[in-house]
Amino acid sequence: MRKSGLILLCLIPCLAWSQKETSLQGVQVSAKRRLSDTGLQKTSLDSTQLHDNIALSMADILTRNSTLFIKNYGRATESTAEFRGTSPSHTQVTWNGMRINSPMLGTVDFSTLPAYFIDQATLYHGASSMHLTGGGLGGAVELRTLAPTDGGSSLQYIQGIGSYHTYDQFLRFSHSTPKWSSSTRIVYSTSKNNFSYVNHDKKVDIRDEAGNIIDSYHPTERNQSGYFTDIHALQDIFHNDHKGNRMGLSVWYAHHKRGLPFLSVDYKDDTDFTNEQNQNTLRSVLSWEHTAQQWKTALRGGYIYQDVAYHYSTTRQNVHTVITQSQSYTHNGYLQAEADYIPHENWMLSAKAEAYYNKVRSYDRSPFHQSENYDKGRMEYHGSLQARWRPFAPFSLAAVIREEAYGHKWVPIMPAIFADYVLYAPWKLVAKASVARNYRYPSMNDLYFKPGGNPGLEPEKGFTYDAGIEWEISRKRFQLRGNASAFDSYIKDWILWTPNTKGYWQPSNVKEVHNYGVETTLEAGLKIRKHTQASLTANYAFTPSINKGEQSGGNDASYGKQLCYVPRHSANLSARVQWKSWALQYKWVHYSERFTTTSNEVSYITGRLKPYFMSDITLEKTFRLRHLDVSVKGVVNNLFDTDYVTVLSRPMAGRNFEVFIQLKPKWEKKRKEY
Repeated sequence: MRKSGLILLCLIPCLAWSQKETSLQGVQVSAKRRLSDTGLQKTSLDSTQLHDNIALSMADILTRNSTLFIKNYGRATESTAEFRGTSPSHTQVTWNGMRINSPMLGTVDFSTLPAYFIDQATLYHGASSMHLTGGGLGGAVELRTLAPTDGGSSLQYIQGIGSYHTYDQFLRFSHSTPKWSSSTRIVYSTSKNNFSYVNHDKKVDIRDEAGNIIDSYHPTERNQSGYFTDIHALQDIFHNDHKGNRMGLSVWYAHHKRGLPFLSVDYKDDTDFTNEQNQNTLRSVLSWEHTAQQWKTALRGGYIYQDVAYHYSTTRQNVHTVITQSQSYTHNGYLQAEADYIPHENWMLSAKAEAYYNKVRSYDRSPFHQSENYDKGRMEYHGSLQARWRPFAPFSLAAVIREEAYGHKWVPIMPAIFADYVLYAPWKLVAKASVARNYRYPSMNDLYFKPGGNPGLEPEKGFTYDAGIEWEISRKRFQLRGNASAFDSYIKDWILWTPNTKGYWQPSNVKEVHNYGVETTLEAGLKIRKHTQASLTANYAFTPSINKGEQSGGNDASYGKQLCYVPRHSANLSARVQWKSWALQYKWVHYSERFTTTSNEVSYITGRLKPYFMSDITLEKTFRLRHLDVSVKGVVNNLFDTDYVTVLSRPMAGRNFEVFIQLKPKWEKKRKEY
């Protein structure tokens, strides 16, 4: 009853209503700091970063503009985000308020999210994710689509042509009136993706006439089966009555057809095999918000449908054999109610209640695996209460209490405390600190997959401590802002899939992991002359992620070692110079070595992935005609033809090229300001 009462308590203020029709303004402290941002460690990505070019997915954007490590299995293949050395399932992702992590796997494939469909992205690091949702032991990513800002009608079309027979098309049509606005976006991308690469996992011997080996070399091979076709369509409709009420509807459909490339250690002939995945996804969110003098209330509902089919077969001597034919269907229903109440300029109270229903059906009907895997459904409940207080001008405090349940099981209450202090208002220099207790319950695959699912799994739990500073210095021609933070996190009952004595893999709560480190971000802008501007953005993360769990046996050498595929050092930099209608941009990414074994063994060649540096360069020219703006952009990816891999035996493309042409008609726009 105590825990059920917390959910009900969250719902009560959500039903409150105020009749005064005036805008709810964000409460701010000195140096224009919002009370709602008290103690938060977050990174915001603007439209310039998100809409760099239509060929980029959110995986590419996060790789180049954040401290997250993107575990990339290859071009147009699965890409997952790892916050602060945690696993992909420890990163929670929301879109327009609805969590979009797969209810089956607990993760999000960022390669399937085109960045041109996202208007606003905010990353909440560590304990700050409690402000958004639970379960983000590493952090959370908030994605949003927004109403068009220009009045009247607008049209945008982009055509991209790239290496490996790659073609990208993007179309957006928007229309706005004082009360209504609509946005329609469509993306179509296709590629043979048949790049060549030097296969360092194989050697070809050169022999003399007597058959003696006199030399050897690594062969150049081609990524034959990595083709892909992606189709996305997004419809947004917004209504604002200018009396405090706003409504929105977003519907996003996506289809992916992808050939899954063979490993670089595979000696099979690609032409003898079909290795393909087809996926359909529908996401929809309906929202209503009401703002008044002291209240802001909101109701949201959503639904996600996804089906994934994986087909693996071979044809030899006209005999076709199906090896794997798996299919999964997921349904996810969502309801949310929330309210913010500001009784005084120094106080802000918030409450949120959410309910999800997840349904998963998974099976494999190939002759080798023919059986019903599992067909399960479960309810999930989330509730939170938040309070923010500014006792005196430079100092603010915030507290969050979250409660969650999955099925008939409740996780313990998750508290979090945040604080910040304005050290020097002219520089907006703010010191921040936070501490939080967090839990992530097992995914449905962890519990029910056959064979291997473990219904007895306990939720993963952790404590996270954060401290840092942020600043912003503005001058007439120069702006410098950034942040630096240190974190310390302990995660117990880490869920890990390992092989068992019966010959298949099974998850268990076997590890305790200690994550700690430093994250820094720096942004600088300089107006050199009237028509010349320069900007620079840089990110760096130092992330030891150490296994502190008990040794499973005398041969277990994983204790005290870095987790697999987690780089200790990662960094990226983006520099841009704009002169009149010309723009030149350079991007640089670095990851340090990653280990492929829990023992961090480097005595054999596959135990360690080499560090690498990646560079891209872009040159863009805009032609402003009377009735049309035309932009031409040329991109060179992997400028120095770096030979690298992110995941063992997964080949990556070398230097490649793209050209984009953008057309934006100029139509007379009428806009009434309110």
